[in-house]
Amino acid sequence: MDIIMRIEEHYPSMTKKQKQIADYIKENIDTMAFITLREMSKELGVTEITILNTCKALEYNSFNEMKYEVRKYININQRIDVYQKNEYFSSSVPKYELDDKEQLIKEICMEEKSLMEEYVRNFDGHQLIETARLFLRYPKIILCGRGMSHILCQWLASHLAGTQIASVIMNTELNESVYSILPALDSNTLLVAVSFPDYYFMTEQVARYAKRKGAFVLGISDCKSSGVAKCSDTVLTVRSTTRMFMNTASTPMALINMLASAIKIEGDKDEGIVGEEFGGLFN
Repeated sequence: MDIIMRIEEHYPSMTKKQKQIADYIKENIDTMAFITLREMSKELGVTEITILNTCKALEYNSFNEMKYEVRKYININQRIDVYQKNEYFSSSVPKYELDDKEQLIKEICMEEKSLMEEYVRNFDGHQLIETARLFLRYPKIILCGRGMSHILCQWLASHLAGTQIASVIMNTELNESVYSILPALDSNTLLVAVSFPDYYFMTEQVARYAKRKGAFVLGISDCKSSGVAKCSDTVLTVRSTTRMFMNTASTPMALINMLASAIKIEGDKDEGIVGEEFGGLFN
């Protein structure tokens, strides 16, 4: 029984406050996977104990178990999530899911497959080629991100190097990395802002600053509602959340691989790789 069905089943026997919480879960199912207990308490004006009692009324042992079921519902129904900044969830698996481990891992595999099928189904070759041309047009390319998003930047930089395109990676979690590169931002810069949950405020701030400096901002994210996506000149998106993890690497890596392929198809950059004032950043 999924979480929506369970809410409907137990709704008549709930208290007024519990019904308020249940209604909130149903109306905000796409964001529930990333909300914290404290944030939900503040949002609804109820105590954390009341929320935990609602979880128990729904026959969940904990708040995290309830959120696990939310993620499971989202992925089974292939809904598009809208996430908030700096939110997270526990990846612990409820005990009842461990009764049939082979079935569980198969279901997770099918979720990965479903995410990839969704990416292929929505694939826009024209947009990808147009995006690839940006890497050939701009003499300065800066890739920025944090955590998993930083790893994606490293993967993209490796692909770019293979096509003789130089780039600089900014780890937006490290102040020295950010402030050493900010002066290079200008109208000759392509800033690639990679931002997957949990979103990091500094990546968005860098993207906004880059736009003010006249740079072209390419956002790579999980949805067009993310902060980075909203402040980008163009954006590439792919869903990345499964019931087990905030991000699976499979679909974001596929996006990066396809972007690198499009850049290779468009042709290697053979001159003007490093501008005079930008050259010092590559030493």
